[in-house]
Amino acid sequence: MNRYPLAVSILLTPFFVAFTCVGTRADSIQKTDDLVPGKVVATTPFEVEVRDKAGRTAKIPVNEIVSIFFEGESSAIRSARLHLKRGAYADALESLEKATPGDLAKKEIKEDIEFYKALCAAKLALAGTGTIKDAGGMMNQFVRNNPNSYHVLEANEIIGDLLVALGNNAGAETFYKRVAQAPWPEYQMRAGVAIGRARLAQPGKEKEAKAAFDAALKIPGQGEAYDLLKLSATLGLAQCLAADEPDAAVKMVNDILAKADIEDTELHARAYNALGIAHRKAGRNTEALMAFLHVDVLYFAVPEAHAEALYNLAQLWDKRQKPNRARRAKQILAEQYSNSRWSK
Repeated sequence: MNRYPLAVSILLTPFFVAFTCVGTRADSIQKTDDLVPGKVVATTPFEVEVRDKAGRTAKIPVNEIVSIFFEGESSAIRSARLHLKRGAYADALESLEKATPGDLAKKEIKEDIEFYKALCAAKLALAGTGTIKDAGGMMNQFVRNNPNSYHVLEANEIIGDLLVALGNNAGAETFYKRVAQAPWPEYQMRAGVAIGRARLAQPGKEKEAKAAFDAALKIPGQGEAYDLLKLSATLGLAQCLAADEPDAAVKMVNDILAKADIEDTELHARAYNALGIAHRKAGRNTEALMAFLHVDVLYFAVPEAHAEALYNLAQLWDKRQKPNRARRAKQILAEQYSNSRWSK
């Protein structure tokens, strides 16, 4: 699960919406660097208001929140959050199905359950289990039902990701732009990178994609999340270069790999795919093959990147007259990533 909840209401609810009162008992908010006890009394897509025992209130920005634990929620809900944190979406769904009548009777807990179910459906669909359309419908319904939820920003981003998977890149950009209106640089930059990727997925849109990545890199900011997004935006620029300047793209990608945290598997997977594409454009099929094999062997847990690597590997193995290996790549692509644009 993404650490931060993201976006703006699909119904174009004003950003400075009225607070929605929730709950009646003590809760706790896990921030990135602290645990804040108290009662959640209001939420918007951008902040959560909490009241302590002394009656003092504080407004906590959504970008600082890891999760919220509500007083009285069952162990099933807490188990679901743990599964989500490690990306075990099927296990999380199983835990959510064990929610008690007490969970469902409380608005704030019921809201979390609805979001988590939609999130699991989306992540599983993007990985090839279930349908993109059904998952998108669930997430759309969540936002319609809960326009003031602190999950709304993340919901909009996920809807954008689902639309990209469906090939509706223009529609995805609409949702990413709503995320970009958040007041924090890392959210604005994240949205810019997503917009750039959506454009890059469309043939002949490299110039428009480059404009999005350039704009993202101009957003001032600092911190670990910002630095990671800066590398992602730079990687996007390298991908834009690959068609016309593959050697320059290879250099940029290698620089990114030298700087990237080894534990950031998604960035590494995307980078090796970009490296493979650039080498293919330059006619260096052996080097391209090795780059895509990195993703297949080391980063297969990143679904979209793995699907892209398999698509390219199938073509490259055919060129090297290795039909069995090409067949294997095509089979895995069809079986594991039937929802991916790379299997179409």
